[in-house]
Amino acid sequence: MHKFLVSAALFFTFTVVPVTSDIYVNCGSTGTSTALDGREWVGDDIYPILFAIKGSSTKSTVTEHVHPVPYKTARISRSQFSYIFQVSPGQKFIRLHFNPTSSYNGFKRFNDLFTVEAGPFTLLSNFSASITADALSLNSFSKEFCLSVEEKQQLNISFFSQAQDRHAFVNGIEIISVPESISYCHTGDVGVQVVGQKSLVYIDNNTALEMVEQRSVKRDSISPGDGFRGMFGMWGTVAKEKANRVKNITWRVSVDVGFRYLVRLHFCETAAENGQMNFVLLINHIIVNTNGSGPVYRNYVVMETGRKREGKRDILISLQSEDEYVYGHGPLEGFEIFKLSNHDNSLASPNPLPPTRDSPYWSIQNSLIVLGRKNKIATVAITMLCLLNIIVHMLQKNWEASFPEEQTKPSIKATRLCRCFSLAEIRLATKDFNDAVVIGKGGFGKVYKGHIGNGQEILAIKRLKSNSKQGKHEFWTEIE
Repeated sequence: MHKFLVSAALFFTFTVVPVTSDIYVNCGSTGTSTALDGREWVGDDIYPILFAIKGSSTKSTVTEHVHPVPYKTARISRSQFSYIFQVSPGQKFIRLHFNPTSSYNGFKRFNDLFTVEAGPFTLLSNFSASITADALSLNSFSKEFCLSVEEKQQLNISFFSQAQDRHAFVNGIEIISVPESISYCHTGDVGVQVVGQKSLVYIDNNTALEMVEQRSVKRDSISPGDGFRGMFGMWGTVAKEKANRVKNITWRVSVDVGFRYLVRLHFCETAAENGQMNFVLLINHIIVNTNGSGPVYRNYVVMETGRKREGKRDILISLQSEDEYVYGHGPLEGFEIFKLSNHDNSLASPNPLPPTRDSPYWSIQNSLIVLGRKNKIATVAITMLCLLNIIVHMLQKNWEASFPEEQTKPSIKATRLCRCFSLAEIRLATKDFNDAVVIGKGGFGKVYKGHIGNGQEILAIKRLKSNSKQGKHEFWTEIE
């Protein structure tokens, strides 16, 4: 009886009281663990007040190397499993950590191929952490997303594979509340200007975002405690070997084709320490800002139209100034680039290509794993039809090429019963088919009188004409 009351109380707490603090889940572990940055991560099997796990899954520990938290353990499964978080309403930043190692018991590396959904949004689809890590030349990495949670709404993050004998896994999950002052999307948005167009894009609570790039141009790093931006970890840094006396600088960021991108430019609170600094900011060679005054950040949208299979393109962010000390000391503090979800509520893109063809990725491609179970059958059928079509075409071409040669050859019976003449002999006998020696006409052509063997043998020769795709063919018949 007492056990029942405790369980009921815990369930009541989970479903009614939202968690307002940030959550750091060390998937597959027990108890609390301290990361290198000092943050406390909780295990995923002893905290039902913070979240719940549904579906069939197992815990696994990395044994091959010593990895930092949260990459030491994982929750992994060939079936669907979900984390259900009871969080306060508002915009949430979600960071998923992956360590695609080969030491998970019963699960081979490069056999991971799965989809991740958060609420109504598809964050990843047919995603392979092993392929991604290989392409990035990393042992572990994270994927970062941002979406809104409505009032009295749970945040459900699901992991599942659509291919047979493939698995899904995750090492760590971070759920962080985004301050309203720097929210990336909100209800009643006035719209964001599209670069190079007069149109606006409205980024509301029905839009999810994926962090593509975050770059600092003024300092080496931002510590975890340095305000909200610290939750993103280390910013990309300016190269120390570069000289500060630079007037023009351009940054290139590779992005997936077929999506819209939110570019947020962060400015210094003052354009320069000594007076106003003159500068020009360009995105994809189009001017978007020409002075150092204004808000701390400004948003722009870049449209990368096209189909996903076209690969990637670069977004160019350029800073030009009359002052020689613009780089590292100018008005621009940094920038962020987010991918925006499409009309299908999806942020998913194809897996990246590995750096070389020696990667196990190619064997996966050859076995059509990345296409998923449903597409695999259709792909095999289409491939077989294409091969059959090629074979039929080649046979038909060979037959047509051999047709005139076979047709000009006499049959075996004719070879035994008749004498065969060469074309040169027939031309000589008929004076090159001269009309002067024509002795009649048949239904298939003229009949010529010919002299063979020094004029001692007289023959009637009929010339047959046949027009085909292979050209004009001639046939001769000996008549005694």
